[in-house]
Amino acid sequence: MIFNAGLILINIAWVVQLYLVVAKKDFKINPPFPLMYGAGCVLLVTGNFIDGEIATGVLNLICLLVVVALIAVLLAAKTRR
Repeated sequence: MIFNAGLILINIAWVVQLYLVVAKKDFKINPPFPLMYGAGCVLLVTGNFIDGEIATGVLNLICLLVVVALIAVLLAAKTRR
């Protein structure tokens, strides 16, 4: 169940980002995308470690760290403006 919730959040994040790019012609990374993607990754990592899938958990953790780095870059760029 926790995996499904994580994948649903990740898919919603992609759908929102796709909508903003296609319908609104907004080609920047929008804040809801990394936040929802990161929340989905947290759920996936949690589920992996609960189920004892360490290798997959570590790979999902790496994805989460990339999302955290992206959020940090976006926040830094926002404060510089």
